[in-house]
Amino acid sequence: MQQAVPMRKIAHSPRLEKTERGAELLSATRRKFPNSEWLYVSDEVIGTISDTQSHQGILAVLEKKDRRIEELWQREGMILLLYELQDPGNLGTIFRVADAGGAAGLILSPLTSDPYSPKVVRASMGSLFRVPFLVNQDPAYCLQKLRSRGYQIWATTLRSERSLWAVDFSRPAAVLFGQEGAGLPKGLMAAVDGSFTIPMSPSAESLNVAMAVGLVIYEALRQKK
Repeated sequence: MQQAVPMRKIAHSPRLEKTERGAELLSATRRKFPNSEWLYVSDEVIGTISDTQSHQGILAVLEKKDRRIEELWQREGMILLLYELQDPGNLGTIFRVADAGGAAGLILSPLTSDPYSPKVVRASMGSLFRVPFLVNQDPAYCLQKLRSRGYQIWATTLRSERSLWAVDFSRPAAVLFGQEGAGLPKGLMAAVDGSFTIPMSPSAESLNVAMAVGLVIYEALRQKK
């Protein structure tokens, strides 16, 4: 519990109290969130509402934060625009690498996987609560707003004359990432300032999108360091 995320309700079962670690977690949670509504329920009840086969004995209902795009450009770091990414595991991993690499935040287009789905939350390993993000955003509108703030807009693509290593990330940057298969639509590609590709062995067809995001974020971080 590195950050005090507003919690509305916390449900726990006897299973949590059976281990020393569980008892410590329960005690620390009560101290940190004294104003939350606490529910003591059976292991069976927790099991029916948990989406995992073996629950840990505690569940929480958290309060969602309403974000605005202005919050993102008030932070240092790259802004990631994700276009119709479908895989929740990839999205959760992107949250995690964005957190580790110092990204300013994420902008999610319509039809992108739900960031609040259990698979995304688990894959993010807590980064979901530290990296600000916007959901169901019109990419074209967001690009226009970012450009008005001086951001250089880049797009990743499988084929480009420019390599990732040739991109200058010294000025504020926003990078578009599309689906691994379909990529980005022509309309969005026409709206960016430039595109680049991540060098790969000729035998490889593409990279996992979460891996691609990580490489781009850390190249920008390397340049700043």
